[in-house]
Parts: sequence; structure tokens; C-alpha cells
Amino acid sequence: MLADTEARSALGADLAIVTPSSSTENEPLARKLAGPGTQVYMSSATWFAYGVLQAGTFVLVRHSPEEEPPWEACGEVLGAAAPSGPDELKELVARWLARAS
Repeated sequence: MLADTEARSALGADLAIVTPSSSTENEPLARKLAGPGTQVYMSSATWFAYGVLQAGTFVLVRHSPEEEPPWEACGEVLGAAAPSGPDELKELVARWLARAS
């Protein structure tokens, strides 16, 4: 799903992928799976700061353009979940964004 630009656009939010450190993850593979135009940030500190407990967890974060990117400085978490597929993720993001408005 993440490599599909149309599917990413359908989420209605910018996407950045955070993984644990490149010392424990395969960076070329992560970048390939993310697809073009998706920020991949490999940092265990960021991974744990957002409370990610398992791969496949999505965290929606609010930040303003004036702030550091949310993978460099933790922003306000609007929601987090480990959805079972793209349709569930799309529903979750829509719900989180509506609640944040």
C-alpha cells in the first residue's frame, strides 16, 4: 500500500515512515518499500518516543509547518493503531482527522 502514490494520497495526510535504527533495519529495503516521495527516518529514539510497540503501527501526528518535522521532534499524537489493511487505515486516519478538527 505505501508504495502506491494514489493510496498514500487517499489517506489525506502526509506520510513519513519511522523505523528503528538502521543498525537493526535494512535501510535499502525500507526505502524501496516506502516508494518515491515518502520520507523514511530511521531512529530508535523516535520509534520509542511515539510508543511504537510493533511493526505496522501507524501514528498520526499534528505539527505546524513552522515546527521541526515530527520525526525529528515529537508532535501531538492524534491516534495510533496497527490496522489490518489499507481500508482500515484509511478509516482510522479519517476518524482521527475529524476528531482533531
